Amino acid sequence: MQYTFENIDELIAKLFAGEIGEAEALVLETWRSSSQANKQYFEQMERLWQKANLAQSSLARPLDVETALARTKSKIQQIPAPGKAKKIAMNQWWLGIAASILLLTAAILFFQNSGGETPVTLATLGNTVRDTLSDGSSIALNQHSSLSTAFSNKKRSVKLQGEAYFEVAKNPEKPFVVEVAQVEVTVIGTRFNVDNRSDSTKVVVSVEEGKVKVQIGPQIIFLNGGEQATIDCSNEQIIRSKLPPSGNVKAWLDRRFVFDDVPLSEVIPILEKAYNVQIELINKDLGNCRLHAPFNDESIERVLGLIAETFSLKVTSNNGRFLLDGAGCE
Repeated sequence: MQYTFENIDELIAKLFAGEIGEAEALVLETWRSSSQANKQYFEQMERLWQKANLAQSSLARPLDVETALARTKSKIQQIPAPGKAKKIAMNQWWLGIAASILLLTAAILFFQNSGGETPVTLATLGNTVRDTLSDGSSIALNQHSSLSTAFSNKKRSVKLQGEAYFEVAKNPEKPFVVEVAQVEVTVIGTRFNVDNRSDSTKVVVSVEEGKVKVQIGPQIIFLNGGEQATIDCSNEQIIRSKLPPSGNVKAWLDRRFVFDDVPLSEVIPILEKAYNVQIELINKDLGNCRLHAPFNDESIERVLGLIAETFSLKVTSNNGRFLLDGAGCE
């Protein structure tokens, strides 16, 4: 196609969309530098594009500007003039066409780069929250945490502060990415827990099932079910480990525990986190006592009562803190 100054709005739209060729760019630059009015007109179009928040975007497919121009011209010509006809200035007429082109570009980008999904925002204080996302993934948010989603046609993005447990619906074409602190956790479909609540300088990713990619800066590792990564955000160090027997990844959520030969020194922090209480072993040697017991959504009083009975301990409560004391274990 031979480009002339009459096609200038098409060239402007192509320039902003990143689709302009060298010859077209030369025509546009010659036109823009030929007069102050042309320069001002170009700047008007640039501001319009920026307001549409498209300045940094490019089209996923060629923009059919000729069709857009033809349709816009047709609509303008069909507008009846009520009473006395009004003459439309050429500058205003072309401005309307260019605006139509930019709006068409915006619509294409919106539907190509957005999944049309309504963002979800969750936040908790002293409670936990469960929800199911539009893709079928289920999430649970721990106390004093927040989460927001931004799903597009290319990926499912989640920003997290605090702790959450995810059961991600499988979709190989749309990875599920959790951003927490400086860490990115990418999955296709799996079950895992992300904790930034216990220590704000660290992120702990615990995988129950599937495969998870963990990245901070240039550091990348892949975790399989039964594995865990502890990421130190201060130095971008990642430490991989097996989930400990006392892991109970989502015990904070369902209060279902399986302690299989686990010392009380590891049991106590898990119970404190799940019930949001403080528990102290008066006799520090009690930390060596090894517990073999499952608990299924019992109250903290019931759990501590059973532990006390198992090891012949005394349980008392003092200003909201639970105290365990006894002779200890051999």
